[in-house]
Amino acid sequence: MSASVSTAAVRPTAIGSGKTAKQRLLLTTALLLCLLTSAVMLFPLFWMFSSSLKTRAEIFLNPPVWLPHSLQWVNFKLLFTEHNFGRVLYNSFFVAILYTGLSLFFNSIAGFAFAKYEFRGQKLLFMIVLGSMMVPAETAMVPLFIIYRNLGLVDSLWGVILPGVASAFGIFFMRQYCSGIHNELLEASRVDGCSEIGLFVRVVLPNLKPAFASLGIVTFVGQWNNFLWPSVILRSASNQTISLAIRALESGNRTPYELIMSGSVISVIPLLLIIFLFQKQLISGLMEGSVKG
Repeated sequence: MSASVSTAAVRPTAIGSGKTAKQRLLLTTALLLCLLTSAVMLFPLFWMFSSSLKTRAEIFLNPPVWLPHSLQWVNFKLLFTEHNFGRVLYNSFFVAILYTGLSLFFNSIAGFAFAKYEFRGQKLLFMIVLGSMMVPAETAMVPLFIIYRNLGLVDSLWGVILPGVASAFGIFFMRQYCSGIHNELLEASRVDGCSEIGLFVRVVLPNLKPAFASLGIVTFVGQWNNFLWPSVILRSASNQTISLAIRALESGNRTPYELIMSGSVISVIPLLLIIFLFQKQLISGLMEGSVKG
């Protein structure tokens, strides 16, 4: 008798058997709403991928054609043979990767300084940094352009990279993480003879890996999609990033919308891969950073 009771006690319960009819209804409704929301959000991506393989006439058919009658892979080929998208992708990766690396370096140093060092005017300076987040970036473009023109960085990829490598959001984000590092750990390293640079490299940086992952993804995506400042500072077609190259495809009444859609697919694929591969690091990094400090 006792053996049968114990066996029944450890027997796995059927999914949903412990829920009331009202709870199951709410769960089903929530699931359907999530599926509906996902479908609405994914539909533009579906239309973009579908249109990238259509002819120009198929894109404007009414009623719309959801799938192309024949796959027009030539659209992608034309981007690389006639519109130099190989060079465009190189420029985009060069700018986004270098910008992200420099941004993580400067933001982590500044965040560590604000979190673990005391100096005169520290709080006031940090408030100024945070206050700069409320200033629209567009208001600084004219003086910034004049500075970079005097430096000879107009129509240079470095003119796109250098502005904003140290951002108020990045400094604040890194400061939150650095505030969670115990002072005892830092003091013990100093007692062992570790220099301040060695302390940052050997002790602080290993504790910032989640922050680097999440902030790096956000920074890379933001710079990859950046359009306004590159359109101001860049001039020649050989220095275009992908957002500018797609915009340059427009040509009045003869705009090749099929090529624009193909270019948009090319621009989206790296971002989808990054989000898909590093989504756990992105979410965990943002969640941990929100409760630190």
